[in-house]
Amino acid sequence: MAGQAPSAAPTFAELLKRFREEARTSQSRLAESAGFDHSYVSRLESGNRTPTREAVVKLADALGLTPEQRDSLLAAAGYMPQRVESLLADEPILSEVLQLLQSRDIPEPIRQNVRQMLRLMVNQAQMAAIGWPSGPDTSPDAMAAD
Repeated sequence: MAGQAPSAAPTFAELLKRFREEARTSQSRLAESAGFDHSYVSRLESGNRTPTREAVVKLADALGLTPEQRDSLLAAAGYMPQRVESLLADEPILSEVLQLLQSRDIPEPIRQNVRQMLRLMVNQAQMAAIGWPSGPDTSPDAMAAD
């Protein structure tokens, strides 16, 4: 609905519980499959415990999660996903740009030009975010010429 605030991303505890329930397994069985004490999953799902990165990976393996699900669980726990593309999941155009920049089918000079254009766009966005002063001689191009 228009004007409605976007829902917050699920916490690690919420996401772990959702994935466990979708897998139709108990906390004890998941803990056993991942090589943990039976109460560990309960403490994770209640938010009373913070997992290590290794623990998140073991839980994801035990649940048979897809790479995308594993990455969302890692991110919810505060860790970098295994695949960089997962960071761009909400920005599909950025995933396309990343693929193009990594493609050996695109000549390197063209990829370098795209990188340069991206740097300029990022610089413009950063300046806009900090409230770049306005006026005839305050544009980035005019100031760069000084």
